[in-house]
Amino acid sequence: MCKIKQVKPGYIHMKINSGRQQDKKTTNHAIRYRINQEIKFLCRKKQHINQKLYNIHLECAQQYNGMWQYIQQNIDSKLHIDMDLLYKKLNRKLDDPTQHINRNKKPKEHIYTEDNRVINMSKVTFTREQLDTMKLGPQYAIERNPKQYINELIVDTENAIRHLQRNVQNTFRHLAAKKIKQIKESNRQKTMHKRQQHNIKQIKKILRHNNLTIAKADKSKAMVIIDKTIME
Repeated sequence: MCKIKQVKPGYIHMKINSGRQQDKKTTNHAIRYRINQEIKFLCRKKQHINQKLYNIHLECAQQYNGMWQYIQQNIDSKLHIDMDLLYKKLNRKLDDPTQHINRNKKPKEHIYTEDNRVINMSKVTFTREQLDTMKLGPQYAIERNPKQYINELIVDTENAIRHLQRNVQNTFRHLAAKKIKQIKESNRQKTMHKRQQHNIKQIKKILRHNNLTIAKADKSKAMVIIDKTIME
């Protein structure tokens, strides 16, 4: 998230006395390298913890027999509540350095430009990150976790193979099964796309709670956030 929001963590703060452009560029490269190394370390740590958690689940399933499923659901529901509070706190910490809005200034008139693809006509304020996600437009494709679409992919692939000649169907089934297995085992999703999915969920929640909707502007490609009562 520090890479996406272009925020520099405090533990990699580097101070240089030189003001040359070359020195600043070298410092930025060193900061990015330090962040990348930290991400690699956290990924290895996460993999180790997941392996330990998997073994604990197996032990609990053997110990509690048929009751473990209900116990796990109760634990997961409590964990989701605690994790939501934790992520809200972390998001506030990340949003604070990136907000440079002077609330005493009067709002300017909305003039459409290439950068201003979202026009907020409501009284509800959105974070800069949420606005950046909406600027991508309704046709922007966000990568999903393979677990969410793997079954649909199998069905669509089989339907497509059945339209081929029968003597080549088994060959393409073998190739498709190999590729689907590779996708399933990779189980990778870019952090940026995960964050965009989170932003979309937050935007939908804000729109629903404040009776807002998003409409397309009449004379431009901009999206307008407007109150539903005005449209009625």
